[in-house]
Amino acid sequence: MIIAQGHNLEQQFGANTLFKNVTFSIDSNARIGLVGPNGVGKTTLLKIMTGEQEPTHGEFTVNKGIDVGYIAQENALDEDKTIWDEMETVFAPLIKEGKSLVQLQEKIADHPEDQELLKQYDQKQFNFEQKGGYTYQSDIKSVLNGFKFPENTWQKKIGSLSGGEKTRLAFVKLLLRKPALLLLDEPTNYLDLDTLDWLEGFLKNYSGAIIVVSHDQYFLDHLATQIFELEFGKLTAFKGNYSAYVMQREQRDKDQEAAYEKQQVEIKKDEEFIQKNLVRATTTKRAQSRRKKLEKIDRITPPKHKNKVRIHFSSDHPSGKEVLIFNDLTIGYSDKTMVKDISFQINKGDRVAIIGPNGIGKSTLLKTIMKQLPPKSGSIKYGASLEIGYYDQELQGLDPSKTVLDTVWDRHKTMPERDVRSILASFLFTAKDIDKTVGQLSGGQKARLTLTVLSLEHDNFLLMDEPTNHLDIEAKEVLERALKDFDGTLLFVSHDRYFINQLANKIVSVRDGKAKIYEGNYSYYLDEKAKQATITENNTSSENVEPVKQVSQQKLSYQEQKQRDSQKRKLQRAIDNAEKQIEQLEEQEQQIQTEMANPEIASNFDKLGPLQEQLSEVQKQLDEANSAWEKAIEEMDNF
Repeated sequence: MIIAQGHNLEQQFGANTLFKNVTFSIDSNARIGLVGPNGVGKTTLLKIMTGEQEPTHGEFTVNKGIDVGYIAQENALDEDKTIWDEMETVFAPLIKEGKSLVQLQEKIADHPEDQELLKQYDQKQFNFEQKGGYTYQSDIKSVLNGFKFPENTWQKKIGSLSGGEKTRLAFVKLLLRKPALLLLDEPTNYLDLDTLDWLEGFLKNYSGAIIVVSHDQYFLDHLATQIFELEFGKLTAFKGNYSAYVMQREQRDKDQEAAYEKQQVEIKKDEEFIQKNLVRATTTKRAQSRRKKLEKIDRITPPKHKNKVRIHFSSDHPSGKEVLIFNDLTIGYSDKTMVKDISFQINKGDRVAIIGPNGIGKSTLLKTIMKQLPPKSGSIKYGASLEIGYYDQELQGLDPSKTVLDTVWDRHKTMPERDVRSILASFLFTAKDIDKTVGQLSGGQKARLTLTVLSLEHDNFLLMDEPTNHLDIEAKEVLERALKDFDGTLLFVSHDRYFINQLANKIVSVRDGKAKIYEGNYSYYLDEKAKQATITENNTSSENVEPVKQVSQQKLSYQEQKQRDSQKRKLQRAIDNAEKQIEQLEEQEQQIQTEMANPEIASNFDKLGPLQEQLSEVQKQLDEANSAWEKAIEEMDNF
């Protein structure tokens, strides 16, 4: 069911038009990712949806009774209230109903024979239960815990919280309100990995519609079922998650490019014919006819390609096989220990991600490697021929008083000015930008300048602290490809799960003052965490169960052995059936993907949409079949 619609929306600021002719509809269960370069009007569009801003033309309408929730509207927290009391204000009408139920109970106690009172009580109690009257407190607890507000903080006054904590608490309040249309503007910016994983699970089961502006591809991949692209003043809708959108967008551009080039060849041929034949009496009519036809054709425009950052990292010479060896390392400051007993090895070519909550010691580890901080105990062994390049998330390596041009030139004095200007242009610095001082640059420009400097150093070991923080999606994707192609070694701190998943072959998880190593990417890390949680849960359960006497295989009775053999045969059949099903589903998946790659279909969203839905369903069945196979294999191994 459609709950809201935008019709011919246009937004102008002075002589500039952000977007126009923007038309779309929102279903009651929509999961929409709104993407596009910085400055195209994504936040403006959200504000139009809330009524906070009026469009220059067009209108946005919401069905009667539909509540629209927007994080920026929820920041008015009562600083005199405790966290818990402020969250309870969301449920004030429900709490009032609960009190009236108690009063009704007291009346019934005085008049137990009054059937009308009993009937009234039953109806009110049913309504109260349906609205969540008996579960709202557990809802508050769940969301507070998910956003890292443990029980010992619930009686804190809001006025005593930090700015970041207030922002997170405003988000909690919005989610508890459960508006039918939830608008989120960069919700992942200030959340750590654990909270992001929790939030994804919560939003997947959210009962209303969601529109989210985000640069977090991993978040969009796991939440969105539709992507709205706002670019070059228009909005285009794509079915599927972010990865599906990227594939469709690239195919659309290829098809448009091919159609444009083909038409240009035909136009050139017609123009040459007209030029040759227009002045000849015998052929002038045909030439005139051809010219009229040429004037009437709908000219295909080439795809508009936004200028992309061009990043390339390479080393002057290789490092030794062993890059870093940590041996019982303890890091921190003179008055505070951050992480103890760090022991692991980084080898040439590794891509190692350091993850963990904010303030846990991730950046401290990088600073210790850079010898900006001394180890508290233990040691770091540095490999042979090691040259280290460092990207600081605070971007402190730049002198704010220097110009962009001098920032590069001072480090590479023999480089010709035209070469310096050329490489700065490849990082999207215009002629006006390069004469600005570093202090005048935006966060994104400073990040690109730091990457420019780093790319020119040609180090063989890169340390990077939150390198994607100030970059838009396209710049992040370019950086990701550049680091994949880098011929050296990489150690980086990041909260960007997509970036981690694409690059890392090792994960260092820092929490509770310890560092644990996982030999894989972010998906592998999540799987291992889930397995560990299951083992812990099973161990806890077994502690509460009376020990069962173990019976050896040799002492099994004939009947028991017969039953075990029957179970093994049943499991083997399950394994065989699952393998057959997996094979069939993989074949279906391949067929659909081949069909989607067909240019005629890839450029037709009406045809592509149903195929994307079929693909999602097949992939879902494939996941279930793989899970069934793994479960059967695991049970078989236990025999």
